[in-house]
Amino acid sequence: MEEEIISKSVNGWDYQNTDRIFYKEGYYYDYAIKALDVWLEEEYVCVEVGLISGNKGLLRLSKTNAQNLFFEFKTMEGAFEMEPFYLTEKAAVRNVPSFNREADKFVITSGKLTINIAKEPFRIEIKNENKVIFSTSIKKISRQYVTPGLGHRIDANGYREAFLSWDVANDEKFYGLGEKFSSVEKSATRSTSYAMDACATNTTDLAYKAHPILLSTNGYGLLLTTAKRTHWDIGDFCFVSGTVLVEGPVLRGHIFVGDTLKDLIAEETEMQGHSEMIEPWTLGVWYSRCAYMNKEELYGVKDKLRELELPFDVLNIDVHWGKNYWYEKFWVDCCDFEWGEDKFPEPTKMFAEMMEQNVACSLWMNPYLPPGTAVYEEAVEKGYLVKTTEGGLAHIKRRQVSEIGIPDLTNPEAYNWWKEKVKDLLRLGIRVLKPDYTDRIPEDALFFNGYTGKDMHNAYIYLYIKACYDATQEIHGTSLVWKRPGFLGTGKFAGTWSGDVESSFEGLKYTIRGGLSVGFTGEGYWSSDIAGFKGEKPSPELYIRWSQVGMLCSLARYHGTTEREPWFYGEQAVNIVRDYSELRYSLVPYMLEMATEAEDRGLPMMRHLALEFQNDAFVHAIDDEFLLGEDILVAPILEAGATKRDIYLPAGAWYDRKTGERYPGRSTITVDVTLEDIPIFIREGAVIPQFKRKLQHLKDFETEAVEICVYGKAKKMQGTLVSENRVRYAYTILADDSISTDYPGEVTLRQMYEA
Repeated sequence: MEEEIISKSVNGWDYQNTDRIFYKEGYYYDYAIKALDVWLEEEYVCVEVGLISGNKGLLRLSKTNAQNLFFEFKTMEGAFEMEPFYLTEKAAVRNVPSFNREADKFVITSGKLTINIAKEPFRIEIKNENKVIFSTSIKKISRQYVTPGLGHRIDANGYREAFLSWDVANDEKFYGLGEKFSSVEKSATRSTSYAMDACATNTTDLAYKAHPILLSTNGYGLLLTTAKRTHWDIGDFCFVSGTVLVEGPVLRGHIFVGDTLKDLIAEETEMQGHSEMIEPWTLGVWYSRCAYMNKEELYGVKDKLRELELPFDVLNIDVHWGKNYWYEKFWVDCCDFEWGEDKFPEPTKMFAEMMEQNVACSLWMNPYLPPGTAVYEEAVEKGYLVKTTEGGLAHIKRRQVSEIGIPDLTNPEAYNWWKEKVKDLLRLGIRVLKPDYTDRIPEDALFFNGYTGKDMHNAYIYLYIKACYDATQEIHGTSLVWKRPGFLGTGKFAGTWSGDVESSFEGLKYTIRGGLSVGFTGEGYWSSDIAGFKGEKPSPELYIRWSQVGMLCSLARYHGTTEREPWFYGEQAVNIVRDYSELRYSLVPYMLEMATEAEDRGLPMMRHLALEFQNDAFVHAIDDEFLLGEDILVAPILEAGATKRDIYLPAGAWYDRKTGERYPGRSTITVDVTLEDIPIFIREGAVIPQFKRKLQHLKDFETEAVEICVYGKAKKMQGTLVSENRVRYAYTILADDSISTDYPGEVTLRQMYEA
C-alpha cells in the first residue's frame, strides 16, 4: 500500500516539534528574577521565587541521597504533576536538607552538594565539594535575558510550560536523551523527548524511545520525572546555555553528580532500576522476518540454519501468528489473541519440538485491540478500555482516526486481565516476547488513574513493557523482552531494539548512533534489525557489513521486510555470517561478565568510547566506532566498496584481532579492509574469557570449557564467570598461570601475546 503525501501533520502526530524555546511568536515568558524567602516544610527546603510578572513561584528541594538532589518548580497554587510510578523507591526518598540565610543568598546543604541561590538576580549554583558544576543562566544581550534560568513559557490561553536553563562550559560534553539517531554527543542539539513511531526512518528526530535524561562531563546529570513531552536545546539557540522545557506547569526531577559518566549512569539507573541477569541463550543469534507465514516456512529456516552450521538460538514469529491480519484494514497492527491454527497448527507441540532441538521461539506482541473481536467486546463489557475526556472510547490515531481500542493498564483489573491473555500465549511454549508499538496514545485519552494522554503517552510504555516482562517472568523467568518502545524505567526490563530502520548504509550508521545513545539512559541490552528493516532488499555487501556489526552488539537479531537469512545473499555471505556468529558465541563468557555490570551498575554492554575514555578529547566526536564491554573496539564499515578505514585508537595499546599487530593508543591509523572482515581491536591488558569449542547454541554449556585469554600483561587478576544457570563464579589467575575457580567447566589460561 502507498499513502498519498499530505501537506501538514495530522493531530500533531507526524514529526517532532523542534522549534526554538525562547523568543517564539505567540508566547510570553514569566521568569525568576528574585529569591524572596526560604523555609522548611516536611522533607523539603522551599524557596519563594519572584517572577518578572510580579507573580510568585515555588522551588522545592530535597535530598534523595548524598549525590542526588530532587527539585520541583511550579507556581504557588494549583499546579500538580503525575507521580512517577515508573521509577524505583530509591528515587522517591526525601530527606530534608539544611539551609542558611546570608545577605545575598540562601545556602542549602544536601549531602555532598552545596546549593547557592542568589537573591537578586535570581540564580541557582550547585557545587560538588567546592567545584561549581551547574548554574542557571543569567546571560543577557542588550539588557535582556537570552535564556532565562527558571520560569514559564505562557501561550495565548494562559497555559504555562516550565523551563530550566543552565550555563554550558567550553569543554563540556553531553550524552543521553534516549535512542536518538543524531550525533551521540549532544552539544548543539535541539530535540524532543516523546516516543513516536518513526515509521522505518532513523534519520530524523523521531524516536521510539523517550528518556528525559541528560549527562554532562562536567560531573552532573539531569533526570526529569515527567511523562509529558519535553523539549531540549543544548547549545543550539544560545551556544553557551542549555534549556529544557516541559509541556506542563511543573518542572520536576533530579540533579545528581558523579566523577565519571559511568558514575552518572549508575546513579540514574538506581532511580530507574537495574536489569536482572538474562537467560544466557538470549545472547545467541535470533532470526526473524516480517514475517514467517506458516510452520513449514519456520521449520524450513530452522533446518537450513542447522544444515549450514550457522549458530542460532531463537526464531521470532512476527505479525502473522494470529488468525487475523489487521494492518491492511487499519494501517496499523493489532492483537486479538486468536491463534492462527491454519498457519501454525498445534502450537504447544510445535514449540515443544523446537525446544527439544534447542530453538527458543519469540512472539511479536501488540497492545492494540481491534473492534468487532471477542477480546475487544470483553474489554468494553468490563470497562477495561481507555476513555476520552469527553466520555467515549479512546482510539489510537494514525493519519485517520481509527476504531482501535487501548487496554487501560492503569486499571489494576485491566492490567491483570490483559497480562493473563499474554500468559496464555506464553503457556503454549513461547519463551520470550517482542513488545511492539504503544507510541500512539492520543492526548485526549482519559485513563483510570485520572490522567490524560498528555501525561500517559510516554508512561503507558512502562506499563505495557512491565506487563509483558512480568508475564514472561511468571511463566519462564527469561528476564528479557525484545521491546521497541522505551521510557524511564523500562531499562530494568532487559532487551530492546532500534525499531524499524532503513536498509541502507546510512541507516546502519545512524542506527549505531541510536544504540550508543540509549546506553547512556539505562538500556543495557540493544540490537538493531540486522540489515535494516525497510527498503529495497539489501545488497549482499550491506547485508554482510551489517551482520559483522550486529554480531558484536549486545543483542543480535536479523529482521526485515524481505528475507534475512544469509543463503539469500550468496555463499560468501553464509561463510562470513558463520564466522562472525562463531566469534559471537565464543565471546559469550566475556559478554556475561559484562552483563554483571549491567545488573550491578546499569552499564550498557555496547559502549560509546567516552564511557571508557572520558578524558580523551578526541573520542567525544566519534560515533562510528564502539566498544563491546571494556576491551573490544569495533570499527564498522559504513560505506559501500570501502577498501580502507581510518580508525582512532584511544589511550593504551591495541592488538589487531586478525593480524595480532600491536598499535599505540591516542593515534589514528589507516587499515586495509576486505569484505570478509571489519577491523576489531583488543585493548592491551584485556582479560577476556572465551569458550574453547565452537557452539551451535547456548542451551547446554554448563560444563563447557572456558579459556581466559590475556592480551599482553593482564590488567586484572580476578574476574567473573557466569554459568548457564546464571550463577556467578569468581576466578583468580595464579602466579603459575593456573586458574582458581569453582566454575563447573574446565577453565584454563591462554596468553595471547607476550606480557
